Amino acid sequence: MVKNSCIFYLVNNNPIHLNRLYDSLQCLTRNFLDSNPYPVVFGHEGLDQTTINKIKSHAPSNHFFHKIEFKLPDYPQEILSQIPEKFKGHWDDNAFFSMGYRHMCRYFSGEIFKDPFFENVHYLLRIDCDSYFTDRVEEDIFNTMLQNNFKYASVGVEDDMDYVVEGLYNFCEKIAPSNKSIPKNKMFQTHFELVNFKWFREDAYLNFYKQIDETGNIFIKRWGDAPVKYQAVSRLISEENIHIFNLPYKHGGDL
Repeated sequence: MVKNSCIFYLVNNNPIHLNRLYDSLQCLTRNFLDSNPYPVVFGHEGLDQTTINKIKSHAPSNHFFHKIEFKLPDYPQEILSQIPEKFKGHWDDNAFFSMGYRHMCRYFSGEIFKDPFFENVHYLLRIDCDSYFTDRVEEDIFNTMLQNNFKYASVGVEDDMDYVVEGLYNFCEKIAPSNKSIPKNKMFQTHFELVNFKWFREDAYLNFYKQIDETGNIFIKRWGDAPVKYQAVSRLISEENIHIFNLPYKHGGDL
């Protein structure tokens, strides 16, 4: 095992999400934690004690709860006036990206790396409530990161929707120009991302994130953490330090 490393879920009290979390934890314990007992951290905005107790009953013994406060930065009024309460989704007339969703994007884009709770963390695996290890994982994936000096890993890359990455590539090219051929609308599948947390706490990434954050476009244009990470990692990390895992893994919906 790699010291000072952990697994992180961001949870809320939605019954559907909680039921999926319990299934995810069952798969995680059976297929990975039984052999690699890394601590599990549950980040949340505030949960009642009944919900906490229910999560505890499904969680491995080595776990922590960490309360997170989501709030808008002290943006100037010019930026605040452009932030919509609901950012229109594309799949039906009633779909939208809530402020809560965009706060989540901001947290995973950079605020998590400034969170004192994780100050001593070496590697952190972020997975979603509907992330499932469907069979036994035969390797200690944290040790794989350490032995190969990987700084960022996911389970895949896919396209993001053009209208939620509007202007992102050009802005990134301005603040971190690259000679690489970097697609404009790609994103890592950040529902599974294993990161060298120490690297992401260094100035190179935090300065990149700071400039992204200051535009307000995480809230105005719904620049998500997945395309932000893709642009940053592609520009700031050498290809040999980026890894795509091939694991027995499923994301989305019920188990």
